[in-house]
Amino acid sequence: MADGGEKVRLKMLHEEIDLFDRKLAHLMKYDVFPSETERNAAARKLSLKREALVQKAKALTDEGTEFKPNDLPRSFRPKDVRVEAELEEIVEAKVATVSPNGEKRSVRRSSSAFAGTGFDWQQSVKEYMAKKGKE
Repeated sequence: MADGGEKVRLKMLHEEIDLFDRKLAHLMKYDVFPSETERNAAARKLSLKREALVQKAKALTDEGTEFKPNDLPRSFRPKDVRVEAELEEIVEAKVATVSPNGEKRSVRRSSSAFAGTGFDWQQSVKEYMAKKGKE
């Protein structure tokens, strides 16, 4: 079993691989080169650097370093499977409730870390609307 330092190193490698994926996509779609040969050479250079990172990440996982599935680079994730964190966000964003008259409606749940503090913007808006209604 790997220690916490290896977990952090693996997470950073995954982030770098994801960055190289984005760089390659940008290079292929937007960057302008004098010739297709030069474009391919630049793409090959980035691909070689990315591949070195992939090999390091693979070695760490082979040694037993644990990681979270949502820390994987997008290119490593299965195309048809959504990450758990994305699903949790969707579920938290909308919660089915029943209104007093029995109709179902969707309500957005507050996930603010500032709920109940002076920085809670939703509370300040409610207070403003209540004050505006009284005057």
